[in-house]
Amino acid sequence: MRPFTFLILLSIGISDDPIVELPIGLTEDEMLRVHEIYSMGRETDPPPTPVRNVAEYERMQGVLIRYPFGISTEMISEMSEDVTVYCLVSSSQQSSAFNALENGGVNLDNVEFVIGSTDSYWTRDYGPWWVVDGDRNMAVVDFTYNRPRLNDNDAPLKMSNHLEVPFYASDIVHTGGNYMTDGLGISASTDIVYTENSIPDEDVDSLMHGYYGIETYHVVDDPNNTYIDHIDCWGKYLSTTKVLIREVPESHPQYDEIEEAAEYFSNSLNKWGEPWELFRVWTPGNQPYTNSLILNEKIFVPITGGSWDDEALTVYENAFPGYEVLGFSGSWESTDALHCRTKGIPDLQMLQIIHNPLNDGSEPDINGYSLDALFDDLSGTGLIEDSMKVFWKTPGAETWDSNTLSRSSAPEEQNVWTGSIPAIVDSGLIQYFVQGADSSGRIEKSPLAGWHTFFAHPTEACDEWLIGDLDNSGELNIIDILLLSEIVNNNSFGLCPQSISDINNDDQTTVVDIVFLVNIVLNP
Repeated sequence: MRPFTFLILLSIGISDDPIVELPIGLTEDEMLRVHEIYSMGRETDPPPTPVRNVAEYERMQGVLIRYPFGISTEMISEMSEDVTVYCLVSSSQQSSAFNALENGGVNLDNVEFVIGSTDSYWTRDYGPWWVVDGDRNMAVVDFTYNRPRLNDNDAPLKMSNHLEVPFYASDIVHTGGNYMTDGLGISASTDIVYTENSIPDEDVDSLMHGYYGIETYHVVDDPNNTYIDHIDCWGKYLSTTKVLIREVPESHPQYDEIEEAAEYFSNSLNKWGEPWELFRVWTPGNQPYTNSLILNEKIFVPITGGSWDDEALTVYENAFPGYEVLGFSGSWESTDALHCRTKGIPDLQMLQIIHNPLNDGSEPDINGYSLDALFDDLSGTGLIEDSMKVFWKTPGAETWDSNTLSRSSAPEEQNVWTGSIPAIVDSGLIQYFVQGADSSGRIEKSPLAGWHTFFAHPTEACDEWLIGDLDNSGELNIIDILLLSEIVNNNSFGLCPQSISDINNDDQTTVVDIVFLVNIVLNP
Protein backbone atom coordinates (compact mmCIF):
# COMPACT_ATOMS: atom_id res chain seq x y z
CA MET A 1 0.00 0.00 0.00
CA ARG A 2 1.20 3.52 -0.83
CA PRO A 3 2.66 5.44 2.16
CA PHE A 4 0.79 8.60 3.15
CA THR A 5 2.45 11.91 3.85
CA PHE A 6 2.17 13.63 7.21
CA LEU A 7 0.99 17.25 7.31
CA ILE A 8 0.87 19.52 10.34
CA LEU A 9 -2.47 20.49 11.85
CA LEU A 10 -4.08 23.74 10.84
CA SER A 11 -5.92 25.92 13.30
CA ILE A 12 -8.59 28.33 12.10
CA GLY A 13 -10.96 30.53 14.02
CA ILE A 14 -14.03 30.84 11.88
CA SER A 15 -16.50 29.73 14.54
CA ASP A 16 -17.07 31.25 17.98
CA ASP A 17 -14.94 28.56 19.65
CA PRO A 18 -11.46 27.65 18.42
CA ILE A 19 -11.59 24.57 16.22
CA VAL A 20 -8.63 22.37 15.44
CA GLU A 21 -8.96 21.47 11.76
CA LEU A 22 -7.63 18.27 10.30
CA PRO A 23 -5.43 18.80 7.25
CA ILE A 24 -6.18 17.62 3.73
CA GLY A 25 -3.37 15.08 4.19
CA LEU A 26 -2.94 12.63 7.05
CA THR A 27 -1.95 13.57 10.58
CA GLU A 28 0.76 11.64 12.41
CA ASP A 29 -1.92 9.86 14.42
CA GLU A 30 -3.89 8.97 11.28
CA MET A 31 -0.80 7.50 9.67
CA LEU A 32 -0.82 4.95 12.49
CA ARG A 33 -4.51 4.23 11.85
CA VAL A 34 -4.54 3.90 8.06
CA HIS A 35 -5.68 0.30 8.43
CA GLU A 36 -8.99 1.59 9.83
CA ILE A 37 -9.92 2.88 6.37
CA TYR A 38 -10.44 -0.67 5.17
CA SER A 39 -13.12 -1.35 7.78
CA MET A 40 -15.11 1.86 7.17
CA GLY A 41 -16.95 0.66 4.06
CA ARG A 42 -20.63 -0.19 3.89
CA GLU A 43 -20.83 -2.18 0.65
CA THR A 44 -24.26 -2.75 -0.92
CA ASP A 45 -25.40 -4.34 -4.13
CA PRO A 46 -24.74 -2.15 -7.20
CA PRO A 47 -27.53 0.10 -8.45
CA PRO A 48 -29.82 -1.28 -11.17
CA THR A 49 -28.36 -0.89 -14.64
CA PRO A 50 -27.79 0.99 -16.83
CA VAL A 51 -25.92 3.42 -14.59
CA ARG A 52 -24.79 6.92 -15.58
CA ASN A 53 -22.36 8.82 -13.34
CA VAL A 54 -23.37 12.50 -13.18
CA ALA A 55 -20.75 15.08 -14.21
CA GLU A 56 -19.91 18.33 -12.44
CA TYR A 57 -21.08 20.48 -15.35
CA GLU A 58 -24.64 19.16 -15.34
CA ARG A 59 -27.60 20.92 -13.73
CA MET A 60 -27.13 21.26 -9.96
CA GLN A 61 -29.83 22.09 -7.44
CA GLY A 62 -27.32 22.80 -4.72
CA VAL A 63 -23.78 22.76 -3.40
CA LEU A 64 -22.41 20.97 -0.34
CA ILE A 65 -20.19 22.83 2.13
CA ARG A 66 -19.32 22.35 5.76
CA TYR A 67 -19.17 24.57 8.86
CA PRO A 68 -16.65 25.76 10.01
CA PHE A 69 -16.22 26.94 6.44
CA GLY A 70 -13.29 26.44 4.11
CA ILE A 71 -14.52 29.15 1.74
CA SER A 72 -15.54 32.78 2.24
CA THR A 73 -19.09 33.81 3.02
CA GLU A 74 -18.77 36.07 -0.04
CA MET A 75 -18.50 32.98 -2.20
CA ILE A 76 -21.29 31.22 -0.29
CA SER A 77 -23.48 34.29 -0.80
CA GLU A 78 -22.86 34.15 -4.55
CA MET A 79 -23.81 30.48 -4.64
CA SER A 80 -26.97 31.07 -2.62
CA GLU A 81 -28.31 33.43 -5.28
CA ASP A 82 -29.05 30.47 -7.55
CA VAL A 83 -28.91 27.14 -5.69
CA THR A 84 -29.50 25.57 -2.31
CA VAL A 85 -26.48 25.62 -0.01
CA TYR A 86 -26.41 22.35 1.92
CA CYS A 87 -24.30 22.94 5.02
CA LEU A 88 -22.97 20.03 7.05
CA VAL A 89 -22.80 21.15 10.67
CA SER A 90 -22.88 19.62 14.14
CA SER A 91 -25.94 20.42 16.24
CA SER A 92 -23.79 22.34 18.73
CA GLN A 93 -22.52 24.67 16.02
CA GLN A 94 -25.70 25.23 13.99
CA SER A 95 -26.41 28.57 15.66
CA SER A 96 -22.87 29.79 14.95
CA ALA A 97 -23.19 28.66 11.34
CA PHE A 98 -26.50 30.50 10.97
CA ASN A 99 -25.02 33.71 12.37
CA ALA A 100 -21.97 33.49 10.12
CA LEU A 101 -24.13 33.01 7.02
CA GLU A 102 -26.52 35.78 8.01
CA ASN A 103 -23.68 38.22 8.71
CA GLY A 104 -22.12 37.25 5.37
CA GLY A 105 -25.19 38.29 3.39
CA VAL A 106 -26.11 34.72 2.39
CA ASN A 107 -29.66 34.12 1.17
CA LEU A 108 -30.85 32.03 4.11
CA ASP A 109 -33.96 30.96 2.21
CA ASN A 110 -31.56 28.89 0.10
CA VAL A 111 -29.71 27.26 3.00
CA GLU A 112 -30.42 23.81 4.44
CA PHE A 113 -28.48 22.52 7.42
CA VAL A 114 -27.54 18.84 7.36
CA ILE A 115 -26.94 17.96 10.99
CA GLY A 116 -24.02 15.75 11.92
CA SER A 117 -20.40 15.95 12.94
CA THR A 118 -17.62 16.27 10.40
CA ASP A 119 -13.85 16.05 10.62
CA SER A 120 -12.83 18.53 7.92
CA TYR A 121 -14.17 20.88 5.25
CA TRP A 122 -13.05 18.93 2.17
CA THR A 123 -16.55 18.05 1.02
CA ARG A 124 -15.25 17.33 -2.49
CA ASP A 125 -13.06 14.56 -1.15
CA TYR A 126 -15.66 12.80 1.01
CA GLY A 127 -18.97 14.06 -0.40
CA PRO A 128 -21.50 11.91 -2.31
CA TRP A 129 -21.04 10.73 -5.88
CA TRP A 130 -24.21 10.67 -7.93
CA VAL A 131 -25.64 8.41 -10.60
CA VAL A 132 -28.83 8.07 -12.59
CA ASP A 133 -29.65 4.41 -12.04
CA GLY A 134 -31.53 1.94 -14.21
CA ASP A 135 -34.82 2.92 -12.58
CA ARG A 136 -34.13 6.53 -13.65
CA ASN A 137 -33.65 7.61 -10.04
CA MET A 138 -30.97 10.04 -8.98
CA ALA A 139 -29.03 8.05 -6.39
CA VAL A 140 -25.95 8.29 -4.19
CA VAL A 141 -23.27 5.66 -4.82
CA ASP A 142 -20.78 5.90 -1.99
CA PHE A 143 -17.12 4.89 -1.71
CA THR A 144 -14.84 4.51 1.28
CA TYR A 145 -13.04 7.79 1.99
CA ASN A 146 -9.27 7.35 1.88
CA ARG A 147 -8.81 8.93 5.29
CA PRO A 148 -9.58 7.28 8.68
CA ARG A 149 -12.24 9.93 9.38
CA LEU A 150 -15.53 8.31 10.29
CA ASN A 151 -17.56 11.52 10.44
CA ASP A 152 -16.48 12.64 6.99
CA ASN A 153 -17.01 9.15 5.63
CA ASP A 154 -20.63 9.30 6.81
CA ALA A 155 -21.43 12.45 4.81
CA PRO A 156 -22.79 10.68 1.68
CA LEU A 157 -25.22 8.63 3.80
CA LYS A 158 -26.29 11.80 5.63
CA MET A 159 -27.04 13.51 2.30
CA SER A 160 -28.92 10.47 1.02
CA ASN A 161 -31.10 10.51 4.12
CA HIS A 162 -31.54 14.28 3.99
CA LEU A 163 -32.66 14.24 0.36
CA GLU A 164 -34.50 10.90 0.62
CA VAL A 165 -32.77 9.35 -2.37
CA PRO A 166 -31.56 5.77 -2.92
CA PHE A 167 -28.20 4.89 -1.40
CA TYR A 168 -25.67 2.39 -2.71
CA ALA A 169 -22.06 1.83 -1.75
CA SER A 170 -19.08 0.20 -3.37
CA ASP A 171 -16.16 -1.09 -1.32
CA ILE A 172 -13.62 0.92 -3.31
CA VAL A 173 -11.28 3.29 -1.44
CA HIS A 174 -11.33 6.63 -3.22
CA THR A 175 -11.56 10.40 -2.89
CA GLY A 176 -13.47 13.02 -4.87
CA GLY A 177 -10.50 15.28 -5.52
CA ASN A 178 -8.93 12.45 -7.47
CA TYR A 179 -11.88 11.85 -9.76
CA MET A 180 -13.40 13.47 -12.79
CA THR A 181 -16.10 12.09 -15.09
CA ASP A 182 -17.68 13.18 -18.35
CA GLY A 183 -21.15 11.94 -17.41
CA LEU A 184 -21.13 9.50 -20.32
CA GLY A 185 -19.04 6.60 -19.06
CA ILE A 186 -15.54 8.11 -19.20
CA SER A 187 -13.63 8.98 -16.01
CA ALA A 188 -10.09 9.69 -14.88
CA SER A 189 -7.97 9.51 -11.72
CA THR A 190 -4.33 9.28 -10.75
CA ASP A 191 -2.96 5.86 -9.88
CA ILE A 192 -3.47 6.17 -6.12
CA VAL A 193 -6.89 4.66 -6.84
CA TYR A 194 -4.97 1.48 -7.63
CA THR A 195 -2.30 1.70 -4.92
CA GLU A 196 -4.77 2.49 -2.12
CA ASN A 197 -6.96 -0.52 -2.93
CA SER A 198 -5.65 -3.93 -1.98
CA ILE A 199 -7.25 -5.63 -4.98
CA PRO A 200 -6.02 -6.09 -8.57
CA ASP A 201 -6.28 -3.04 -10.83
CA GLU A 202 -8.80 -4.77 -13.09
CA ASP A 203 -11.05 -5.37 -10.06
CA VAL A 204 -10.99 -1.63 -9.35
CA ASP A 205 -12.04 -1.01 -12.96
CA SER A 206 -14.79 -3.60 -12.59
CA LEU A 207 -16.15 -1.88 -9.48
CA MET A 208 -16.14 1.46 -11.28
CA HIS A 209 -18.12 -0.11 -14.11
CA GLY A 210 -20.63 -1.95 -11.95
CA TYR A 211 -21.36 0.88 -9.52
CA TYR A 212 -20.79 3.98 -11.66
CA GLY A 213 -21.22 2.80 -15.25
CA ILE A 214 -17.66 3.71 -16.21
CA GLU A 215 -16.69 2.11 -19.54
CA THR A 216 -13.33 3.88 -19.97
CA TYR A 217 -11.27 4.66 -16.86
CA HIS A 218 -8.10 6.66 -17.43
CA VAL A 219 -5.76 5.95 -14.51
CA VAL A 220 -2.52 7.91 -14.88
CA ASP A 221 0.58 8.93 -12.96
CA ASP A 222 0.34 12.23 -11.09
CA PRO A 223 2.33 14.68 -13.25
CA ASN A 224 2.57 17.14 -10.36
CA ASN A 225 4.43 14.60 -8.22
CA THR A 226 2.94 16.00 -5.00
CA TYR A 227 1.99 14.33 -1.74
CA ILE A 228 -1.72 14.37 -2.53
CA ASP A 229 -1.86 12.93 -6.07
CA HIS A 230 -5.26 14.48 -6.84
CA ILE A 231 -6.27 14.99 -10.45
CA ASP A 232 -8.12 18.26 -9.73
CA CYS A 233 -4.74 19.85 -8.94
CA TRP A 234 -3.83 19.74 -12.64
CA GLY A 235 -6.79 18.69 -14.82
CA LYS A 236 -10.52 18.93 -15.31
CA TYR A 237 -13.23 17.76 -17.71
CA LEU A 238 -15.08 20.92 -18.72
CA SER A 239 -17.76 19.27 -20.85
CA THR A 240 -18.35 16.08 -22.80
CA THR A 241 -15.86 17.35 -25.41
CA LYS A 242 -13.47 19.71 -23.56
CA VAL A 243 -10.65 19.08 -21.09
CA LEU A 244 -8.41 21.50 -19.18
CA ILE A 245 -4.78 20.71 -18.24
CA ARG A 246 -2.42 23.07 -16.44
CA GLU A 247 0.62 24.49 -18.26
CA VAL A 248 4.04 25.42 -16.86
CA PRO A 249 7.28 26.86 -18.29
CA GLU A 250 9.97 24.51 -19.55
CA SER A 251 12.08 25.38 -16.51
CA HIS A 252 9.46 23.86 -14.19
CA PRO A 253 10.67 20.56 -12.67
CA GLN A 254 7.45 18.79 -13.75
CA TYR A 255 7.27 20.27 -17.27
CA ASP A 256 7.82 16.99 -19.11
CA GLU A 257 5.30 15.07 -17.01
CA ILE A 258 2.63 17.76 -17.34
CA GLU A 259 3.10 17.94 -21.11
CA GLU A 260 2.81 14.16 -21.30
CA ALA A 261 -0.48 14.35 -19.41
CA ALA A 262 -1.77 17.07 -21.75
CA GLU A 263 -0.82 15.02 -24.80
CA TYR A 264 -2.40 11.90 -23.33
CA PHE A 265 -5.76 13.52 -22.68
CA SER A 266 -5.83 15.45 -25.96
CA ASN A 267 -5.21 12.20 -27.83
CA SER A 268 -7.79 10.20 -25.90
CA LEU A 269 -11.28 9.97 -27.38
CA ASN A 270 -14.56 11.27 -26.04
CA LYS A 271 -17.88 9.42 -26.01
CA TRP A 272 -18.33 10.00 -29.74
CA GLY A 273 -14.89 8.72 -30.70
CA GLU A 274 -13.46 12.19 -31.28
CA PRO A 275 -10.35 13.80 -29.72
CA TRP A 276 -10.96 16.07 -26.76
CA GLU A 277 -10.62 19.82 -27.30
CA LEU A 278 -7.69 20.76 -25.08
CA PHE A 279 -7.50 23.97 -23.04
CA ARG A 280 -4.40 25.01 -21.08
CA VAL A 281 -4.15 27.37 -18.13
CA TRP A 282 -0.81 28.96 -17.25
CA THR A 283 0.38 28.04 -13.74
CA PRO A 284 4.09 28.98 -13.55
CA GLY A 285 4.01 29.30 -9.76
CA ASN A 286 1.77 26.25 -9.21
CA GLN A 287 -1.35 28.38 -9.01
CA PRO A 288 -4.47 26.26 -8.33
CA TYR A 289 -6.44 27.50 -11.34
CA THR A 290 -7.66 24.02 -12.37
CA ASN A 291 -9.20 23.58 -8.91
CA SER A 292 -12.36 25.40 -9.95
CA LEU A 293 -16.06 24.70 -9.48
CA ILE A 294 -18.59 24.55 -12.32
CA LEU A 295 -21.99 25.39 -10.82
CA ASN A 296 -24.62 25.64 -13.54
CA GLU A 297 -24.16 28.92 -15.42
CA LYS A 298 -21.33 30.12 -13.17
CA ILE A 299 -17.67 29.12 -12.98
CA PHE A 300 -15.93 29.74 -9.63
CA VAL A 301 -12.17 30.04 -10.11
CA PRO A 302 -9.59 30.29 -7.31
CA ILE A 303 -7.38 33.34 -7.76
CA THR A 304 -4.28 34.34 -5.85
CA GLY A 305 -3.95 38.09 -6.44
CA GLY A 306 -1.06 37.44 -8.80
CA SER A 307 -0.33 38.62 -12.32
CA TRP A 308 -1.71 35.47 -13.98
CA ASP A 309 -5.22 35.64 -12.51
CA ASP A 310 -6.76 37.56 -15.41
CA GLU A 311 -5.27 35.20 -17.96
CA ALA A 312 -6.68 32.23 -16.08
CA LEU A 313 -10.15 33.77 -16.01
CA THR A 314 -9.87 34.42 -19.76
CA VAL A 315 -9.10 30.75 -20.38
CA TYR A 316 -12.36 29.81 -18.65
CA GLU A 317 -14.27 32.49 -20.56
CA ASN A 318 -12.97 31.07 -23.84
CA ALA A 319 -13.87 27.53 -22.80
CA PHE A 320 -17.31 28.58 -21.51
CA PRO A 321 -18.64 31.34 -23.82
CA GLY A 322 -21.73 32.95 -22.32
CA TYR A 323 -21.10 31.65 -18.78
CA GLU A 324 -20.33 33.94 -15.83
CA VAL A 325 -16.71 33.39 -14.74
CA LEU A 326 -15.99 34.57 -11.19
CA GLY A 327 -12.67 34.71 -9.38
CA PHE A 328 -12.47 34.19 -5.61
CA SER A 329 -9.50 34.48 -3.29
CA GLY A 330 -9.04 32.30 -0.25
CA SER A 331 -6.54 30.28 1.74
CA TRP A 332 -5.68 28.40 -1.43
CA GLU A 333 -2.67 26.20 -2.00
CA SER A 334 -1.47 24.43 -5.12
CA THR A 335 -2.89 21.20 -3.70
CA ASP A 336 -6.04 22.60 -2.08
CA ALA A 337 -8.45 25.25 -3.33
CA LEU A 338 -12.17 25.86 -3.78
CA HIS A 339 -12.98 22.70 -5.77
CA CYS A 340 -11.67 20.66 -2.83
CA ARG A 341 -14.02 22.45 -0.42
CA THR A 342 -17.29 22.32 -2.38
CA LYS A 343 -19.40 19.60 -3.99
CA GLY A 344 -22.31 20.01 -6.39
CA ILE A 345 -25.64 18.33 -5.63
CA PRO A 346 -27.47 17.52 -8.88
CA ASP A 347 -31.04 18.41 -9.70
CA LEU A 348 -32.75 15.23 -8.55
CA GLN A 349 -35.32 15.44 -11.35
CA MET A 350 -33.16 17.07 -13.97
CA LEU A 351 -34.12 17.34 -17.61
CA GLN A 352 -31.13 15.53 -19.10
CA ILE A 353 -29.80 16.64 -22.48
CA ILE A 354 -27.07 14.63 -24.17
CA HIS A 355 -25.76 16.25 -27.34
CA ASN A 356 -22.56 15.95 -29.34
CA PRO A 357 -21.77 19.51 -30.49
CA LEU A 358 -21.24 20.06 -34.20
CA ASN A 359 -17.58 20.01 -35.16
CA ASP A 360 -15.58 22.62 -37.03
CA GLY A 361 -15.76 21.98 -40.74
CA SER A 362 -19.31 20.64 -40.65
CA GLU A 363 -20.76 20.19 -44.13
CA PRO A 364 -24.44 20.92 -44.81
CA ASP A 365 -26.82 18.34 -46.24
CA ILE A 366 -30.07 19.10 -48.02
CA ASN A 367 -31.61 20.36 -44.75
CA GLY A 368 -28.59 22.30 -43.52
CA TYR A 369 -26.32 21.35 -40.61
CA SER A 370 -28.06 18.35 -39.09
CA LEU A 371 -27.91 17.63 -35.37
CA ASP A 372 -29.57 15.46 -32.76
CA ALA A 373 -29.96 15.50 -28.99
CA LEU A 374 -31.30 13.11 -26.39
CA PHE A 375 -33.84 14.60 -23.96
CA ASP A 376 -34.88 12.64 -20.88
CA ASP A 377 -37.03 14.09 -18.11
CA LEU A 378 -36.25 12.43 -14.79
CA SER A 379 -39.35 14.15 -13.39
CA GLY A 380 -41.48 11.81 -15.49
CA THR A 381 -43.90 14.62 -16.23
CA GLY A 382 -43.42 14.46 -19.99
CA LEU A 383 -41.62 16.56 -22.56
CA ILE A 384 -43.37 19.54 -24.15
CA GLU A 385 -42.96 18.74 -27.83
CA ASP A 386 -43.24 22.25 -29.27
CA SER A 387 -40.53 23.45 -26.87
CA MET A 388 -37.85 21.24 -28.41
CA LYS A 389 -35.81 23.62 -30.53
CA VAL A 390 -32.41 24.59 -31.81
CA PHE A 391 -31.47 28.29 -31.68
CA TRP A 392 -28.66 29.71 -33.79
CA LYS A 393 -27.02 32.90 -34.99
CA THR A 394 -23.76 34.16 -36.43
CA PRO A 395 -21.40 35.92 -33.99
CA GLY A 396 -22.33 39.40 -35.18
CA ALA A 397 -26.11 38.91 -35.05
CA GLU A 398 -28.12 40.33 -32.16
CA THR A 399 -31.05 37.90 -32.25
CA TRP A 400 -31.40 34.13 -32.33
CA ASP A 401 -33.31 32.26 -35.02
CA SER A 402 -34.85 28.90 -34.18
CA ASN A 403 -36.11 25.65 -35.70
CA THR A 404 -38.29 23.02 -34.07
CA LEU A 405 -36.77 19.62 -33.39
CA SER A 406 -38.60 16.42 -34.30
CA ARG A 407 -38.72 13.19 -32.33
CA SER A 408 -36.86 10.32 -33.96
CA SER A 409 -39.14 7.70 -35.51
CA ALA A 410 -36.79 4.86 -34.55
CA PRO A 411 -38.27 2.88 -31.60
CA GLU A 412 -34.83 2.49 -30.00
CA GLU A 413 -34.30 6.28 -30.16
CA GLN A 414 -37.61 7.49 -28.72
CA ASN A 415 -35.85 10.17 -26.62
CA VAL A 416 -33.72 11.43 -29.52
CA TRP A 417 -34.77 14.62 -31.27
CA THR A 418 -33.38 15.75 -34.60
CA GLY A 419 -33.25 19.00 -36.50
CA SER A 420 -31.00 21.28 -38.49
CA ILE A 421 -29.49 24.72 -38.72
CA PRO A 422 -29.90 26.33 -42.17
CA ALA A 423 -26.76 26.32 -44.28
CA ILE A 424 -24.82 29.49 -44.94
CA VAL A 425 -23.55 30.72 -48.30
CA ASP A 426 -20.04 31.66 -47.14
CA SER A 427 -17.82 29.81 -44.67
CA GLY A 428 -18.07 31.16 -41.13
CA LEU A 429 -18.81 30.57 -37.46
CA ILE A 430 -22.25 29.59 -36.20
CA GLN A 431 -23.28 29.77 -32.56
CA TYR A 432 -26.15 27.61 -31.34
CA PHE A 433 -27.82 25.84 -28.44
CA VAL A 434 -30.56 23.24 -28.14
CA GLN A 435 -33.39 23.71 -25.67
CA GLY A 436 -36.37 21.81 -24.35
CA ALA A 437 -38.91 21.84 -21.54
CA ASP A 438 -40.92 19.33 -19.56
CA SER A 439 -44.19 19.61 -17.69
CA SER A 440 -42.43 20.02 -14.32
CA GLY A 441 -41.59 23.58 -15.34
CA ARG A 442 -37.97 22.85 -16.17
CA ILE A 443 -36.49 24.52 -19.24
CA GLU A 444 -33.04 23.21 -20.08
CA LYS A 445 -30.33 24.00 -22.62
CA SER A 446 -27.20 22.44 -24.02
CA PRO A 447 -24.92 24.00 -23.01
CA LEU A 448 -26.48 25.19 -19.73
CA ALA A 449 -25.42 28.74 -20.57
CA GLY A 450 -24.02 30.42 -23.65
CA TRP A 451 -23.65 28.44 -26.84
CA HIS A 452 -21.78 25.86 -28.85
CA THR A 453 -19.69 27.22 -31.75
CA PHE A 454 -18.58 25.53 -34.95
CA PHE A 455 -16.95 26.62 -38.19
CA ALA A 456 -19.41 25.84 -40.98
CA HIS A 457 -18.65 25.09 -44.60
CA PRO A 458 -21.04 26.76 -47.07
CA THR A 459 -23.75 25.15 -49.13
CA GLU A 460 -23.33 24.74 -52.89
CA ALA A 461 -27.08 24.89 -53.49
CA CYS A 462 -27.00 28.56 -54.50
CA ASP A 463 -23.99 28.43 -56.80
CA GLU A 464 -26.10 28.44 -59.99
CA TRP A 465 -28.41 31.28 -58.93
CA LEU A 466 -27.88 34.62 -60.72
CA ILE A 467 -27.68 37.92 -58.85
CA GLY A 468 -31.16 39.45 -58.71
CA ASP A 469 -33.01 36.37 -60.01
CA LEU A 470 -34.76 35.78 -56.73
CA ASP A 471 -37.28 33.26 -58.08
CA ASN A 472 -34.56 31.38 -60.00
CA SER A 473 -36.59 31.61 -63.20
CA GLY A 474 -33.62 32.31 -65.44
CA GLU A 475 -34.58 35.92 -66.14
CA LEU A 476 -34.89 39.20 -64.26
CA ASN A 477 -38.43 40.62 -64.15
CA ILE A 478 -41.07 42.36 -62.03
CA ILE A 479 -41.47 39.28 -59.81
CA ASP A 480 -37.84 39.60 -58.70
CA ILE A 481 -38.44 43.29 -57.89
CA LEU A 482 -41.44 42.39 -55.73
CA LEU A 483 -39.51 39.63 -53.93
CA LEU A 484 -36.59 41.97 -53.29
CA SER A 485 -38.99 44.52 -51.81
CA GLU A 486 -40.19 41.88 -49.38
CA ILE A 487 -36.63 40.99 -48.39
CA VAL A 488 -35.82 44.65 -47.78
CA ASN A 489 -38.88 44.73 -45.49
CA ASN A 490 -37.34 41.87 -43.45
CA ASN A 491 -39.30 39.02 -45.02
CA SER A 492 -37.31 35.92 -45.91
CA PHE A 493 -37.77 33.61 -48.87
CA GLY A 494 -34.92 31.26 -48.11
CA LEU A 495 -31.18 31.14 -48.16
CA CYS A 496 -30.57 31.41 -51.91
CA PRO A 497 -32.83 34.43 -52.61
CA GLN A 498 -31.22 36.17 -49.63
CA SER A 499 -27.73 35.39 -50.92
CA ILE A 500 -28.34 37.07 -54.31
CA SER A 501 -30.31 40.10 -53.10
CA ASP A 502 -27.33 42.45 -52.60
CA ILE A 503 -27.48 43.84 -56.13
CA ASN A 504 -24.88 46.61 -55.66
CA ASN A 505 -22.55 44.38 -53.61
CA ASP A 506 -22.25 46.66 -50.57
CA ASP A 507 -22.83 43.86 -48.00
CA GLN A 508 -26.34 44.99 -47.16
CA THR A 509 -29.79 44.72 -48.75
CA THR A 510 -31.61 48.06 -48.88
CA VAL A 511 -33.92 50.12 -51.06
CA VAL A 512 -30.84 51.04 -53.12
CA ASP A 513 -30.72 47.42 -54.31
CA ILE A 514 -34.36 47.74 -55.45
CA VAL A 515 -33.46 50.82 -57.51
CA PHE A 516 -30.52 48.96 -59.08
CA LEU A 517 -32.71 45.96 -59.92
CA VAL A 518 -35.45 48.15 -61.42
CA ASN A 519 -32.87 49.79 -63.71
CA ILE A 520 -31.53 46.39 -64.76
CA VAL A 521 -35.04 45.10 -65.56
CA LEU A 522 -36.00 48.25 -67.48
CA ASN A 523 -32.67 48.50 -69.27
CA PRO A 524 -31.55 44.91 -69.95
